Amino acid sequence: MLIHVGKGLAGILGLVLLYEGARATGILPRDTIPGAHSIATTAVRELLDGSLTTAAGDTLQAWVLGLAAACAVGVPVGMALGASSWADSLAKVTVEFLRPVPAVALVPVAVVSFGLDIIMQVFLVGFACLWPVLIGTRHGVRAIDPLMIDSARMLGLTRRAVLTRVSLPATLPAIATGVRLAASLGVIVAVAAEIVTGSPGLGQYLTQAQQAGDDAAAFASVLMSGLLGLAVNILFVAAEVRVAGWQQHSTEGRR
Repeated sequence: MLIHVGKGLAGILGLVLLYEGARATGILPRDTIPGAHSIATTAVRELLDGSLTTAAGDTLQAWVLGLAAACAVGVPVGMALGASSWADSLAKVTVEFLRPVPAVALVPVAVVSFGLDIIMQVFLVGFACLWPVLIGTRHGVRAIDPLMIDSARMLGLTRRAVLTRVSLPATLPAIATGVRLAASLGVIVAVAAEIVTGSPGLGQYLTQAQQAGDDAAAFASVLMSGLLGLAVNILFVAAEVRVAGWQQHSTEGRR
């Protein structure tokens, strides 16, 4: 554990040195690009006075609600598509048509439909997060050994019992992976939507700081966005290990 933490800190230190080296050599303009120390002190000051904390809270609220909506729709729909070839064939064209559409491209539609309230941000985050969850769940159901389903039916389990006691537990690793990927993507979309629409959050904070000429505050919001994404990834990786760790151990045992 300590070795991994040490490697991570070494990587961060290397990135900071590379950044400062680019400023020192003129690759990055020093008059508009603040130093790492200035960015860090500004971030701490803005966190303590509450402005950056409030912005991060607004982004987190939209992210949580959007991810929850994506899971509420993506998991059951993905299980239905994975369990039924007929339903999968029926929905395949629609899914493949909508999945490549960038969530940010739907900003005009979302603004017209929902205004600039948090519902608009939730819609955009939910749309972006839906596809990793849905596709991951579908593939997880498809990967279940048919013998498990047949054995459960031979034991007299009903269709609902097979779904809840066999299919869902066997699909949990794939669902966990899909949710983890969606969670990181959701942070990106939430901040990007705030930049484009001016909705409350880190994106709005960044835009206002840039317009005010406060480069250190703008970079502090970028730093906060990165830290938020890192925290989300660490949290969901830990959750994935708890939910799907048994699959990793069983796979290693077969090697």
